[in-house]
Amino acid sequence: MSKISIYLLSAILLSTELFAKIDIEWKLALNWKSTLTPLSSPSFKISRMVKDMSNGKFVIKIDGLEKLQPSSDIIDMVQKNNYSIAHTDSIQWKDEDINTIWFTGIPLGMTMKEQYSWFYYGGGQKYMANVYGKFNLLAFPGGDLGSQMGGWFKKEITNISDFNGLNVNTTGITTEILSMYKVNIKNYPTSKINDAFLNGELDMINGTSPSMDIKIGYHKVAPYYYTSWNKPASQTQFLVNKEAYEQLPHQYQVILTTAIKAASYDLYYENFYESLKAWDKIQKDFPNIQIRSLPKKVLLDIQNSKKLIFEQYSKENKLFKEIYTSQKEFIDKARTWSNLEEYHYLKSLNELKKEQ
Repeated sequence: MSKISIYLLSAILLSTELFAKIDIEWKLALNWKSTLTPLSSPSFKISRMVKDMSNGKFVIKIDGLEKLQPSSDIIDMVQKNNYSIAHTDSIQWKDEDINTIWFTGIPLGMTMKEQYSWFYYGGGQKYMANVYGKFNLLAFPGGDLGSQMGGWFKKEITNISDFNGLNVNTTGITTEILSMYKVNIKNYPTSKINDAFLNGELDMINGTSPSMDIKIGYHKVAPYYYTSWNKPASQTQFLVNKEAYEQLPHQYQVILTTAIKAASYDLYYENFYESLKAWDKIQKDFPNIQIRSLPKKVLLDIQNSKKLIFEQYSKENKLFKEIYTSQKEFIDKARTWSNLEEYHYLKSLNELKKEQ
């Protein structure tokens, strides 16, 4: 069933008599600026759908990072119901619980399709409910940007030793991996990271997709744009205050979860479209930007470091080991189909193009 069909069916099934009696207003906190589309788009789409499907009785107001304090703790705000819902990405909350890293995506891990399939059909959903249940929160996939670029660098990386001395601000498990290669981890508040890179205080920044990087201006100060390695999937999450959700009438719960799924689904495709346009513009305006991939020997070092870190966490954390095993078993099966489904087709076309 298409998301439009789901939208219309839900609207038809709902009781107009109920809507006339109940007015509900929620606040939603974004973990990024409200203007950073398409990343911020799902939240605004949800707000519109929820309002439309409830005949204007269920309203969600949105505050972007520009309205929040630099030190704001999204999880804490949702736990306290200062905001009933937030759009964030789990990789931000590694220090709260190491197991949150699995739900955004890990370096040299699953692609977007594999990650989503694991979540909905491979057991990931129960693990995310377990992890966020400890915070008294409900968590829903909030859309995926797809494989994110591997970062903007101000110098080329040809050997693992080239990371030595670089000033970087990264998040999640990538921080621990790069720390093994003597990078200088800089802990800027989220609202200050972009300015630090543009002002020369950072040598490397993760970046996201051309769709958003072009707005921030990374391409104006860094000549090397690396292909994906640390975020082959980039799933975001909607975190919801459990009590606030349970207090909603059942019809409003259906409206909310339907809107979340529909809007989240659309994020990848909006980002794909906006990125192809942005990349075309970057190439025309800044033809000296060079695309690079980390050399095989560098990726091998990173993979070995990741393995050491993950094995240590597995010894210390039973749930971490369980999720790690679940993902490894799933990816062993999924990667065969991923290659057959799309990779070999694109490879064949690229080889055909060379012959023309």
